[in-house]
Amino acid sequence: MKKYIYIVIALVAIGSLFSACKKDLKTFEGETGIYFLPSVFIWEKKAAGDSTVISFSYAKSTLKDSVIQIPVMISGPTSTKDRDFKLTIDPLSTAIPDTHYKILNEKFTIPANGQAAIVSIMLHRTADMLTRDYVMILNLESNENFKTTMRDRVLDAATGKKISYIRYKIRLNDILKKPAAWLDSYLGPFSRKKLFLMAETAEIKNIGDLDNTMLTSISKVVFYGTFMQRYLNEMKASGKTIYEEDGKEMRMGDAVQ
Repeated sequence: MKKYIYIVIALVAIGSLFSACKKDLKTFEGETGIYFLPSVFIWEKKAAGDSTVISFSYAKSTLKDSVIQIPVMISGPTSTKDRDFKLTIDPLSTAIPDTHYKILNEKFTIPANGQAAIVSIMLHRTADMLTRDYVMILNLESNENFKTTMRDRVLDAATGKKISYIRYKIRLNDILKKPAAWLDSYLGPFSRKKLFLMAETAEIKNIGDLDNTMLTSISKVVFYGTFMQRYLNEMKASGKTIYEEDGKEMRMGDAVQ
């Protein structure tokens, strides 16, 4: 996992991106509005949406914090002076400030002659995320400078499902599930400890690839299983048997014994 999971290179770049997608964006005449840019623009190869999931599950154990940056955009003319906008944390949020996150902005401001600003949030990796999801909900609200006239749009008329322009959810967890490419016959019972040991020993650069069967072929899985069982055998022969967290001896799948 990169330190900056959701990063914007520069506000100038955002301005140019806005110009590119402006034709597809419903704008309003009159009062200047404000909205979350990811709700209208395909970002980081992800479809436009009003939420994101941040999981520490595949990150190295030494990673304790990560920064997410959420771009905010205005609809309407720029100004020659700085203009503050209002952002609040929804009371339905379950993430706890100063425990699970810290907002790094001293204030929320659209700079003079600018169209965008960045909300920077430091996310803290905590032990309780191993078993529970937390959610942080950001709300944009009207103030004397910007109005929330762009509220949402309907995605599915039949179900009434909507995407919000002014409400953004960040889901946090450290829950590690068995990767999609994990085959018990070669890799044995899944465990967090085994996965990270395998990544370190077999020098797997991105263990997240194991959750993608397009990136991890069966031949790779067979190699990992065979390689790891040989390693475990060597450690046991040298008197350094490796055990799982439950105290059982670590072993790979039956097909590589």
